[in-house]
Amino acid sequence: MPANKTAAARLSLVAIALLTVVACSAPAPEETDEEEARALGRDTDKTVFDDAIQTQDRARAVEDLTLGRKDELDQALEASEGDPGSEE
Repeated sequence: MPANKTAAARLSLVAIALLTVVACSAPAPEETDEEEARALGRDTDKTVFDDAIQTQDRARAVEDLTLGRKDELDQALEASEGDPGSEE
């Protein structure tokens, strides 16, 4: 019976050592996800909807670019309508 007690003691020691290593390991990468979300202007955790949210973010960026170009074209049109040489 002493062999069983020795084996149990060794197993307990290994379990304690393993738990210590796991407890002292590096933190989960949640901190970097939070920083990335804040950089994108969101304060939410990563969800299953992240692909859809990223698509919406890209669409907003394209919309801003398109509206900026539209404003430039509108200003150019207004400037060309005000030219006295272009009237018939």
